[in-house]
Amino acid sequence: MRGGYIPWFVLLFLCCVNPASFGQRVTIRIIHVTSENPFTNKEVYVSGLSEQATTVHDERLKLTKKPIRADLSLMTDSKGETIFDLPNPVPAYVYVRPVFSERVWDCTCFVRIRTDELLQKGIIFISYAGRKEPKPSIQPKAGEVLFVMRRTPLWWQLLYPIEKG
Repeated sequence: MRGGYIPWFVLLFLCCVNPASFGQRVTIRIIHVTSENPFTNKEVYVSGLSEQATTVHDERLKLTKKPIRADLSLMTDSKGETIFDLPNPVPAYVYVRPVFSERVWDCTCFVRIRTDELLQKGIIFISYAGRKEPKPSIQPKAGEVLFVMRRTPLWWQLLYPIEKG
């Protein structure tokens, strides 16, 4: 009968554990706007996870200027997703930057995200929003950041070297 008590103690322990003490899981997904195909093996930088508060400008510099000083450097899988856990306590904002060529893909892709909004309903970022294309049928879930990417127009790809001069 002694072995019969162990499952009850485990069950009692699990009932006492507060789910809020575990880190919240965040998914970052990157898809193409028209085909909705995922982007595989894309590097994604995440910052803002440390306890010390910084400005948006400082976080932008950390994720865009070399050397990159991100809190996390992740890679998307075959579904275009990468996953990480938020620390406890959860920061007010996280900063995410998937790495894309500005010449080919319309995205500076530095996004400041309110974590409360992210965890409640998810966030969608659509690049080159000025174009009149249909919105993707895929929508973010709670705890998900969805980047919807589209290519830059051909004229921009040709003029990009001149613009960057």
